[in-house]
Amino acid sequence: MLEKVKTIQDLKNLTVRELPELCSDIRQKLISEVLVSGGHLASNLGVVELTVALHYVFDECDKIVWDVGHQSYVHKILTSRGENFSSLRSKDGVSGFPDCEEDERDCFNTGHAGTAISAALGLAKARDTLGQHFNVVAVVGDGSMTCGLTYEALNNVKDTNMLIVLNDNNMSISDNVGSATLNMSKLRVGKYDRNKERLKRFLLRIPLVGKPSYKFLRWCKRRAKLGYVRNSYFDNFDLKYIGIIDGNEIKDLVYYLTKIKKNVKKPTVLQIVTKKGKGYEPAEKDPEGYHSVNKYGTDTTLLESSVVVGDTLCKLASEHSEVVAITAAMAKATGLSVFNEKYPDRFYDVGIAEEHAVTFAAGLAKGGARPFVAIYSSFLQRGYDQILHDVAIQNLPVTFLIDRAGFVGEDGQTHQGLFDLSYLLQIPNMKVWTPSTYSQLSQMIVASMQENCPVAIRYPRYLSSDNRDFTGCWNVVKASNHCKLRILAVGIRLVDCALNASSGLDEVEVVNVTTVKPLDYNFLDSITKDETILTLEENVVQGGFGQSVSSYLSAKGVSVKIIGVNDCFVKHATVDQQFEQASLDCESLKHMILSLT
Repeated sequence: MLEKVKTIQDLKNLTVRELPELCSDIRQKLISEVLVSGGHLASNLGVVELTVALHYVFDECDKIVWDVGHQSYVHKILTSRGENFSSLRSKDGVSGFPDCEEDERDCFNTGHAGTAISAALGLAKARDTLGQHFNVVAVVGDGSMTCGLTYEALNNVKDTNMLIVLNDNNMSISDNVGSATLNMSKLRVGKYDRNKERLKRFLLRIPLVGKPSYKFLRWCKRRAKLGYVRNSYFDNFDLKYIGIIDGNEIKDLVYYLTKIKKNVKKPTVLQIVTKKGKGYEPAEKDPEGYHSVNKYGTDTTLLESSVVVGDTLCKLASEHSEVVAITAAMAKATGLSVFNEKYPDRFYDVGIAEEHAVTFAAGLAKGGARPFVAIYSSFLQRGYDQILHDVAIQNLPVTFLIDRAGFVGEDGQTHQGLFDLSYLLQIPNMKVWTPSTYSQLSQMIVASMQENCPVAIRYPRYLSSDNRDFTGCWNVVKASNHCKLRILAVGIRLVDCALNASSGLDEVEVVNVTTVKPLDYNFLDSITKDETILTLEENVVQGGFGQSVSSYLSAKGVSVKIIGVNDCFVKHATVDQQFEQASLDCESLKHMILSLT
């Protein structure tokens, strides 16, 4: 059936009875291709029917905003990118998240949770201001109901004609947590779902009258949900509520969406229940593990930084009762699942609420605890004000464990960890450490316990297994007796690149920078104006490490060449390709070194 659907109009030409077959074909395409390309599998398997129904009912001029965007693969397949879908997340291929430059039907770029209602509200208000006529739909995962931005948006949707589809699967990445999701749980089907199926089976076994009776009761249920079912949770925001609907039942979805489109002219919430990973048994059993799958052929046996983080924090917690750990809906990904298992009373998953996580940590530190906050670099951006205002001004001993720093590869521009050095270096009282080895990472976590100030430890997914120690000073990893060029490299990937690029060049020294703030001033003071400095960082140049070094050395007349990411957003590609784009790859560095020596 999917072969017949090349455009949205092809989809609309199908009958409702043909849609289940189309959904089955799309689900098989997702399974076969995402397991090869890598990407977000479980979340997309759960929204196949929803996406088909949305495009079947609504018009191409209507706007669908996908919260987070990791559940937009089916949307991409249906909007003329199905034939090129095998290029998913590869350089110049289909993006893993909505991208307006890729297709105008990706009407808003998204990559972080909780933005959809605000963005959709803006589109709807712009429509009304300009006298335009189209529908606006925000597809919100229930994990985003733990995000403060969602509630700020709900507080402003009154009197705006828009639809919010609450895709309820009880998952964000890890299981949803907190009172907000408990409220969602009260709305879920629960025993209702099982009793409904029992009644259906009972009625359909009755000869002659059973099937008509079931259809009549189903009609009554639909009418009740459309017109009479109320929910105080959303009533408080003056929203019309319709639910709970089986989000994996395509015919029901088409029915309700059609009725809403034709008859409802006020802000409306349609709550559906879906199965994350539906149609692929491994993903159904382990939706967290299959939330995002690696590209085929990836070595999954490699030690990851998150494992070291979890093991080190557990050891610290066994020795210090004041140690607590915080994450924002990513316990497994950041390595804190093992901490949760051993010390559940000292583990806090705050949901998708990075701002709250930081201020909560500040409160814990003020009360005498030693909080460790583990969040991806890209997501910690959301907590910048809290880091500055609530942690740093009070000089509180909060340790930030910043995972996925630097280039992240296929997830692309919304997930790159290329800004943390710049936004952290400008904050007074903050120390910023950058391990190159797993041993350094572990030692830095332990050493942060001795600091009476905020400490940020930023690291990529993989580090080196070398037994290089953290001393608080920069490490010379390639010495030169008659040095003309010193390469100051931040992070293991750039240290390795510098070593390879300078191999055989006796006049070049390579330095492993482990403390970006404060700088190693003793080392910098040893540099003479006869030497040239080359700084390397997986970070934007503006406000980064290189500019800090250049500022300090300018008074001595030392020439500093800075290489990092230029003033741009880096799109999806492999990490190696992103290094090439930034001229941080071995070959580019070799040419740069030869030009400077």
